[in-house]
Amino acid sequence: MTPYEGTLAKKLTQAFELGQMMAKWRQRCKREAFPEETILESIIGRIDQINQQFDEQLHTYQTLTEARKEVASGSTAGIRQVIDTVWADVCHQSTSDSIANLLLKNLHQKIQRFALPPFPISRRKPFFYKEIRLYEDSYALLGQYYTWFIDLLSVVNFSPLHEPVCLNTLRNQAHEFNRQTTQIMEEAEKLKNLQLARDYLFKLLNQATVAARGRLSAYKQEAYQSYR
Repeated sequence: MTPYEGTLAKKLTQAFELGQMMAKWRQRCKREAFPEETILESIIGRIDQINQQFDEQLHTYQTLTEARKEVASGSTAGIRQVIDTVWADVCHQSTSDSIANLLLKNLHQKIQRFALPPFPISRRKPFFYKEIRLYEDSYALLGQYYTWFIDLLSVVNFSPLHEPVCLNTLRNQAHEFNRQTTQIMEEAEKLKNLQLARDYLFKLLNQATVAARGRLSAYKQEAYQSYR
């Protein structure tokens, strides 16, 4: 458990224990449940529910990003590996300095040198979704570069020398990569919304805890006066 997770768990535990204490004092005073106790219990239940949803969504997001990373930089058939083979065939086929060839060279270099940010998830930070956005935008840009590269191959009448390489295969790979990125962006948005919802609930929990402590203090004062 990271420090950030530990802090949230501690707040939740303290709120739960406070609710239990309120219930005991209320029973001792033979009173109906006050709104502060009911609200505290409701918020705790909603946080437990959203924590479970968040963990499930995070697992879904991580699984999808790992699969996409393999498409981008896989050891045998990843985009960066395939594009080296294609570029070697382009160079063997033509040595002219046409605009299309220069653009292909530039895109090849961009794709190979493009620095993808590290995986952004860090529960140490309460607002990591900004890093997720940067992460997703980077992969989207990589997919765009690859799509442009394939489109230019048609312009230079590319004829592959290696049997596994053909324009249809490359187009399908680019299409699949961009499809994955679109899907993952949607999953990232769900993760962001869950994170924001949880942050909001913890703000409510802080307010409810203050109110509940005030009510508990009143319980104790009433009990003390009744025994005098």
